[in-house]
Amino acid sequence: MLPELTNFGYKSVHVSKRVLFLDLVLSIFRLNGLLIAEGDAMTEKLGLTHARWKVIGAVALSRNGLTVPGIARVLGQSRQAVQRITDVMVSDGLLEYSSNPKHKRSVLVLLSKQGKEVYNTLREVQDPWAIDATGEIPAEELETALRLIQRLIKKFN
Repeated sequence: MLPELTNFGYKSVHVSKRVLFLDLVLSIFRLNGLLIAEGDAMTEKLGLTHARWKVIGAVALSRNGLTVPGIARVLGQSRQAVQRITDVMVSDGLLEYSSNPKHKRSVLVLLSKQGKEVYNTLREVQDPWAIDATGEIPAEELETALRLIQRLIKKFN
C-alpha cells in the first residue's frame, strides 16, 4: 500500500511544518514580486530601478563601501550580475570605484557625490513608504520576522 501522497512517510508534525514552510516560501516569493513593483514605482522618478535601489542601498548602508562580491553576498545575487549593475551605475555617475587597502584586486564601491544626493532624495520617498507599510505591524512582529528570515538565509547560505 502506498503512503498518503502528502505525508511521504513523515509524522504529522513534519507534514504541518512542511506545509507551513512551503506556504512561507510562496508568500516570500509573492512579497518579493510586490516589493520589486513597489521599488520600481518608488524609484522611477529618480532614474533608478529596483536593482539599482538595492545596490545603492547596500553601498549607502555599508558606510565604508563594499566590494562587488560583498554587495553580491548582501543581496544574495551573483557577483557577475552585481558587477554589471555597478559598472553601469559608475558610468552614470552614481557610484565610484576606489582602491581597497585590504585587497589589491577587489576595489571598493562607494557612492559618488551624485549617488549620495540620489540616495538622500530616495530616503525622502522610502522612509515615509516604510513607515506607512509597517504602521499597523507591531515592532515585535517585525523583529520576529526578521530573525526568522535571517535564520533561513544563514541555513541556505
